[in-house]
Amino acid sequence: MRLCFVIACMAGIGVGLVHLRKCESIARHELLSLETKHVLLRRTAQQQESKLGYLTNPKQIADRARRMNIDPDRRPVRLAGPAERRRLNNTRRTTN
Repeated sequence: MRLCFVIACMAGIGVGLVHLRKCESIARHELLSLETKHVLLRRTAQQQESKLGYLTNPKQIADRARRMNIDPDRRPVRLAGPAERRRLNNTRRTTN
């Protein structure tokens, strides 16, 4: 009777160890796949930052403005706020 109990306990321990090793293997595989995705995403982010840095370079901005025929001395349209509208006489009823 004791021998059957010992054999059953050892079989249970063996099955438990196999199950734990399988779970560990699955977790290791998932971790490696996540690390691979992380490296790819980090590389993509670095490429986008590099491209953004290139596009926001003052020389590139001036070149694109020249190609698009944008006058650099032209002032942008400025919307008058409520305080400035009160100062002007001809815009009392104008609202945004």
